[in-house]
Amino acid sequence: MQKWKTAISTHKEDNLSIRGKSLLSLINEHSFVEVIFLLLRATLPTKKEERMLNILLTAMIEHGVQAPSAFVARTVSSTGNPFNAALAAGILAIGEYHGGAIEQCAKHLQSTETVDALVENVVKKGERMPGFGHKQYKDKDPRAEIIFHNAKELGFFGMYASRALEMEKALEKKTGKKLPINIDGAAAAIMLELGFDWRLGKAMFILGRLPGLIAHVQEEITREKPYRRLEDSDVEYDGPEVV
Repeated sequence: MQKWKTAISTHKEDNLSIRGKSLLSLINEHSFVEVIFLLLRATLPTKKEERMLNILLTAMIEHGVQAPSAFVARTVSSTGNPFNAALAAGILAIGEYHGGAIEQCAKHLQSTETVDALVENVVKKGERMPGFGHKQYKDKDPRAEIIFHNAKELGFFGMYASRALEMEKALEKKTGKKLPINIDGAAAAIMLELGFDWRLGKAMFILGRLPGLIAHVQEEITREKPYRRLEDSDVEYDGPEVV
């Protein structure tokens, strides 16, 4: 049978090492965010890299019970499922239109196409440009703004962040609408500036949002009565006439 290969971790005697670093040493000497960076980038971060990743994850940590991942997790919890099942349900609610735009936006930011050509192609197809526009934030997404502000302060506002802002301007010029870069777009740009693989987009969002989901499920269990359902007044029937 062919052996499984991994460069992530290994046991030697009673000590686990992660990317060649002793777990015991990591526990004593490094933060959780530093070890996340180590796992995903295979190297420990600089202090500025640690700070930037911490900002990025904090920006994604919570966005209210209205977010699909939160109310789905709470609904599943309310029907008597265990904690892990409720969290899994919330994570499964994360898709292309909720947290999933990070990956597609990162691909656009790495594209060799010009910004104008890229925007022209997306608009021509009648598609949404991932990472731009938000139902709640019409003029600007304050989370994206603070991410970019800190990226400039820490030296991570490079070609990907600049290209994201160019795309924002090109979109407005092409569509005549203000479609501000949102947190997904900012996360995509800074994730690339930090050297992460674009395919980590959804995972990065899950990593940031998971503590919020945990809090929602815990609150559902401790504060609410079982069994969530829509009220009749929340549903509008538009099928055939009832006879």
